[in-house]
Amino acid sequence: MVTALRGAVIFFAIWFILVSVGGAMVEKPQWLKGPLVGLLEDRLVETRLEKLVELVLKAPFNITGFRTGEALWIHGVYDAIETLQGVNLTGMKIAVDIGSGAGFPGLVLAILTAETSWTLIESREKRAEYLKYMVEDLDLGNVSVLHGRAEEIVRNETGIRECADLVTARAVGSFRVTLELAVPYMKVGGSGFFPRGRVHVMSEIEEAQDLCRELGAEVGSVSPPYGDNGESQIIRVTKMQSTSLEFPRRAKLLGTRLPG
Repeated sequence: MVTALRGAVIFFAIWFILVSVGGAMVEKPQWLKGPLVGLLEDRLVETRLEKLVELVLKAPFNITGFRTGEALWIHGVYDAIETLQGVNLTGMKIAVDIGSGAGFPGLVLAILTAETSWTLIESREKRAEYLKYMVEDLDLGNVSVLHGRAEEIVRNETGIRECADLVTARAVGSFRVTLELAVPYMKVGGSGFFPRGRVHVMSEIEEAQDLCRELGAEVGSVSPPYGDNGESQIIRVTKMQSTSLEFPRRAKLLGTRLPG
């Protein structure tokens, strides 16, 4: 009884420390060089990002593996900003983020790009509902949240296929899976930006060349390494032609080798 009580006290003490720290902005890391960095000086942007971090910390369930405000800023907010490093955002009016989870990178980028209309796609119901709550609490009029699997939404939702100027997807699977989920949302001439681990970037690109071509896309560039140990890179993919309606395939076939 005493042991259980002591455990409960420790748990709530840790929880109180985590949520009471709040979402105050932490020092920007040296590797942060994206085109949106300057917007962090905007007071409204800063306030919204701090509130986003606070909302994630106070989520009533496990919405992310990052447990502190500092970790959320570095690995959530700043990492999200780096997703669009060196990108000319002029004309980027419609964007889709696949597998939005706790809002990284989608919600962060939506806060920074108020003129862009963002659709966040999340397959897990609890996370999708909490994303909707955060969007409302942050007063973001440029964001909508869709609950469902990305491969099903692109087939069933009217007006979303091949409409996006910009698509992001973080940690939704292998690069092949990421491509098959994301490229059908991109309009011809649109771009996808996909954070990947540096160690496997070149091999992942090589292994996905056949599928990339079949989807009507090509790898445009790979960013310089970033992160505390230079462990991450962004693969940029450009849509060259319309994607066949056979893609994306059903879940168990996503990213698999093409017949023949």
